[in-house]
Amino acid sequence: MTACGGHLEIPEPSLQPRAGTVLTPAEPAVIVLPISISLGKIRSAMSAQFPARDSLTQAQCVSLGGTICHQYVYRRDSLELRMNGDRVDLLARLQYRGRVAIPAVGGLASCGYAPENMKRAELHAGTALYWRNDWRLASRNTSMSADLPDKCEVTLLKVDATPLMKRIIDGQLEKLRQQLDSAIPALADLRPSADSLWRTMLQPIALDSASTVWLSLTPDNVALARPLGRSDALTTAVVITAHPRASIGSRPSAERRPLPTLGLAPVQASGIHIPVDIELPFADVSARATQIMKGEVPGADLTVDDVKIWGVGDTAVVKVAVHGTINGDLFMLGRVQYDTTVRQVLVTELKYTLASDSRMSRFKASLGSFRIKRALDQATGHGKLDVGTQLDSLRSQLTAQLNRPLAPGVAVSGAVNTIRISGLATSNTAFVLRVVLDGQARLSIQ
Repeated sequence: MTACGGHLEIPEPSLQPRAGTVLTPAEPAVIVLPISISLGKIRSAMSAQFPARDSLTQAQCVSLGGTICHQYVYRRDSLELRMNGDRVDLLARLQYRGRVAIPAVGGLASCGYAPENMKRAELHAGTALYWRNDWRLASRNTSMSADLPDKCEVTLLKVDATPLMKRIIDGQLEKLRQQLDSAIPALADLRPSADSLWRTMLQPIALDSASTVWLSLTPDNVALARPLGRSDALTTAVVITAHPRASIGSRPSAERRPLPTLGLAPVQASGIHIPVDIELPFADVSARATQIMKGEVPGADLTVDDVKIWGVGDTAVVKVAVHGTINGDLFMLGRVQYDTTVRQVLVTELKYTLASDSRMSRFKASLGSFRIKRALDQATGHGKLDVGTQLDSLRSQLTAQLNRPLAPGVAVSGAVNTIRISGLATSNTAFVLRVVLDGQARLSIQ
């Protein structure tokens, strides 16, 4: 022990980072929002383009069947719609009748008129669905064909007019194909919803009531999964990747980036997976510990001037500057851990270094490790550095963003289900807590 007022010359501990204690760069956050579009909506669009009953005027009939065509009338039954992957298959059953001119004989002849029954026909249509760059659903490789199981033998001379009727129906189908390819994009336009979601994710989110801890999701890419048919719905998903980061201090500036060019996402499981690093800066922890401990030590002629904390790997280094009976810096070492019960970053197994311990024999009862440890626990677990409160706020804020309308007729719903700590390490300036949030969400289209 030095004499009263003696100066301490205790070396700062030399520590090397321990293998396995440095966090690898966080994987990107992935937010997958499934979307279901009822096949009934597609069926309605097709039905609107293909009326349940119709007849052609003589001029329309002639344009499709030539000069011998005088009339064509049909009645359509319900539409059967199925999906196989990204392809929509349509079956429409109808009954028809028609009148034609008989050039060699003169006059008109007909099939499907009383007392005959109307003739049967089956229309088959198929088209592949995909997403255009403007976020609208579109169709391609559309094919249509007609099958006429009943012959159309006209009443006069039993002339077979089936080829003529098929030519008329094929002409109708070509017109229907064009109408269908034009109608599909109106079924789903996801750009307003994606743009709203994108702009929301560019805004920083406060993680504490004092608005001093912020989360920036920092999205960098957005894509749509290939539309696929499942059960009675068309399914797809918006897939957003981001690189979240947390910061302490004033509100970060909101980014202003337009919705990026739409990409095609691979098929993957739905869900929300957000890894984010929450930093507890050494400067903030040191300032709070100093605030708690600064001043005269009861029962000893010592005054604490300053406390500085930093970390190397999973080791915390504590430097306590004192004056009084002794002047100088004392050093302690401890392990940095996250306590899942109290949800705080704690320093455990805190002990003076050998050099500091030899100088502190008289003052251990007054300035012992228990007192400093208590101050460190308060400094890393209370106030704006209260990790548990930050995690609760993070869950609450993200859940709120996952339950709201995005555009007319479109809403997002979901929740963050779990929050887990996947690692704790140190950087050059802070203790770093790796937090992973997992949840589920989906987009609903009315």
